[in-house]
Amino acid sequence: MNRDNLYRMEVPSTMPSHAFAPRNQNWNVEQGEAQDIAHGLEKSEAQALVFVSHARPDDERTKALFGFLRRASEVADVMIEKKQQSSWDAIIEALTPAVPLTSNRVVEAKMLAQAMTKVVESEDFARAADIAEIGHFSSKNPSSQPNRWKNSGLIFAIPYKGVDLYPLYALELQGGAKPLPVMEKILGVLQDKDDWQKAFWFASPNSYLKSKAPKDLLKSKPQDVLRAAETEASGVQHG
Repeated sequence: MNRDNLYRMEVPSTMPSHAFAPRNQNWNVEQGEAQDIAHGLEKSEAQALVFVSHARPDDERTKALFGFLRRASEVADVMIEKKQQSSWDAIIEALTPAVPLTSNRVVEAKMLAQAMTKVVESEDFARAADIAEIGHFSSKNPSSQPNRWKNSGLIFAIPYKGVDLYPLYALELQGGAKPLPVMEKILGVLQDKDDWQKAFWFASPNSYLKSKAPKDLLKSKPQDVLRAAETEASGVQHG
């Protein structure tokens, strides 16, 4: 028998018949010389999918291809399950009657969209890459520093069309860029709000701040903004 390079994927001969097969189907991935692997298949009742390379054992292209096949086999079950789930969801959607939104819900959706648009167009928010440029951060991974701030609760970011936008008003921009010290305390107080709700609160006129928006007083009167946040969190409604 030729001693070709061989890569095989082996599965049990009896596959589950139900619609959604569980993950981890006991894939057995082997790589080596054809003669060695074929010997183990002689009395096996399992099914096998075999890839054979006639190149030299040290061929880089073969190594790369086999590496790709190995990685693909590791996620095969997950991909199959997701495809099955997508098909299931499509069937359910097709069998479920379309229910239009009530007029109130449509109005609410429009108002929310308008509020989000106003926030995004306010020029109060910037991408991580823009902040990295201002702060002279590493250009290799410009999102790393703002992300660390966010994960540490020093700042928040609103998700918008697949990109995180960070509030410039929450940053000290002189001599670089870093979150204002009071932001950690304010965000801790407002932890029950999601990021968009936080953005709306910072941008809205607040009666406890003499109808000024919290974002406009973060640097000049940080403690006043913190007290307004505590009042908000306690459930007392501001005007």
